[in-house]
Parts: sequence; C-alpha cells; structure tokens
Amino acid sequence: MAGSKADDSEDSARRVILIVRHGIAEERTEDKPDSERSLTKTGHARMRENARGIARLFPKAELILSSPLLRALQTALWVSRAFKKKVEVEVTDALAPEGSMAEVGALLEQRKERGVILVGHEPNLTETMRHLASQAGWMGDLKKGGCYLLRREEENLYLLESLLTPRILRLIAKS
Repeated sequence: MAGSKADDSEDSARRVILIVRHGIAEERTEDKPDSERSLTKTGHARMRENARGIARLFPKAELILSSPLLRALQTALWVSRAFKKKVEVEVTDALAPEGSMAEVGALLEQRKERGVILVGHEPNLTETMRHLASQAGWMGDLKKGGCYLLRREEENLYLLESLLTPRILRLIAKS
C-alpha cells in the first residue's frame, strides 16, 4: 500500500549514507579564517576525479548535505557536478566543525531521502560514522577526499560497508 507507515519504514530501512571528507585544502594561517580556507589546486583536481568515482559508486544519491565551510562546500559542488548537478547541495551547520553527532542524527531523521551524501570535516565525520554504525572501537580517520559508505540495517543502526580512500575513488572513476 503506497504511502503507508510500513512503506515509509521499509524505505528508510534501505537508506544509504556516503560520508565524505573535504579535499586537500590550504594550510591554516593567522591571515585567513578557517571558514575561508579553499581547496588547493591539487585539492580541486583530485576532488573532481574522486567525485566521478563517487557518482559511479553511488548512482542513486538524492541529496548532498554540506558543511558551510568553503573547502567542504567546494568538495560538495564537485560531487554535485559529477552527478551532472542532478543532486542538489544543501548547507547545514550540523556538518560544520562545531556540529555534533546528535545534530547530524536529528537532521538525517528529518529527511526522507534514501541516498544521502554528507560532506564535512574530521574528526566529526568519523565520530558520526562510529555513532551511526556502533563502531566504538574504530581507531582510524578519514583521508581528505575519502569516504565511508553506510547502509541502514534497522531503525537506528547502520552497517559500515566500505572505507574508500581517495586513491580507490579515482580508480573507480577510471574503470
């Protein structure tokens, strides 16, 4: 029965989340606020390639949520371009460095899209992955331009399906 509560819970149970760390950015300096640090020339080039890999890996993406910081927003825009701009970017403070897992979790609960890409910063992204996938012992972190792929198994539990390095994403883009 379309639109029933059972259908809604079945749809949300099939949710897939791709958590992406922003690309290589300018170094921190006292002259420039952290929020204005841009991707470097190399960061732009690699994210363009990484984004192609993301689009091949995750063709059913429906939404990109991004931190408002420039380097994350630039990363999110490369990902959107790889989807030929068919997947829109929405900015949210929940993915800013000051954001919290609780804010990201609440934001995800409000959304109905099944294919969601989150773009932000470390260590927040790994903490979010650990929280969603109950990976309390996870000791790694995400490389710039890399991503975690999570698949929803039940109401409040996701399975960490893949950790994809930037190099792997670029190889996927070329395949």
